[in-house]
Amino acid sequence: MFKKIAMSTSVLAMAFASSAALATPQTHDIEVIADIPSADFYVQPVSVDTVTLPQRFIVDASDPAAPEVKDMVLKFKAKSAAGGTTGPAIMATLNGPTNMVSGANTIDLNVKFNGVTLVNGIATSVVDADGAVSEMNTDMEVSAVKPGGGYPEGNYRGNVNVTFDAP
Repeated sequence: MFKKIAMSTSVLAMAFASSAALATPQTHDIEVIADIPSADFYVQPVSVDTVTLPQRFIVDASDPAAPEVKDMVLKFKAKSAAGGTTGPAIMATLNGPTNMVSGANTIDLNVKFNGVTLVNGIATSVVDADGAVSEMNTDMEVSAVKPGGGYPEGNYRGNVNVTFDAP
């Protein structure tokens, strides 16, 4: 009788050990993205961090009564050679408002690409036809528009959404 109990106990111990090895499965969703440009047209950031991580304005608060938000310069590379030895102009369109919001406060943003000011909803030529037949490097400049009373304190967040095309 004692042997039967001892065997049953060891079988029970093995059952517990095997159930511990069978942990609850875990599932993870991982978002993956690939922007694969064509060989003859692209406008891409030089650093992928430009479009995958938030970009932080530098704030000069050496005078706390009048902080200044420094312009942000983002490096891009562009090419437009859809016609072979000639290429169409590169157009850029801002999609939606460009501002940062903190609570009830809003700071508007100005956006320039290759030195050309972009306007919400209007396609604007930012590289002349044939200007980027071979790859060129250029800047996107984002600047905060200082409100009349200065920059109100806050934790501001916003988006700049731009579409590039070579029609």
